[in-house]
Amino acid sequence: MHMQQANDAVSVKQAKPATAKPSLQSPPAKRRPTPILASLLRERWTALLLVGIAGLQVGLVALGLPGWICPIKATLGVPCPGCGLSTAMVLLLRGEWRAALATHAFAPVFLLGFALLVVVSLLPERLRQPVVRWIGTVEQRTGIVLLLLLSLVAYWGFRLFGLF
Repeated sequence: MHMQQANDAVSVKQAKPATAKPSLQSPPAKRRPTPILASLLRERWTALLLVGIAGLQVGLVALGLPGWICPIKATLGVPCPGCGLSTAMVLLLRGEWRAALATHAFAPVFLLGFALLVVVSLLPERLRQPVVRWIGTVEQRTGIVLLLLLSLVAYWGFRLFGLF
């Protein structure tokens, strides 16, 4: 008898028509850009290495010494999107804003990014991690780094064709 009740329960379950229940799940989340700057800042030594390399390049240019040769310009004969940034950043540090912007319009953005890398990299760990998380959140919500990189490529294209 017990077996008969179990079979009846199974047949009742099978006999019920499948009705579509409204989904309580939220729609799939939009894909957010990967936080580039926050990723660099998560590892202190990676950020400090980048700061050291960039600082050395800008320092060489400031001293009138040859910096690293652009590999794109050396191989293809075309300047890369960053060509002129070291010179423009030195001009900014000297207070020559017009000359800096004429050399490379993104120099203020890169100088601010460089300063941010320096400051955040040198923060004590207990302060650095919350700042890195906040930067990552801002990057993901706004897509600012991706927007700046796309703008840099567009600016490069305009410069290549003599429009700037």
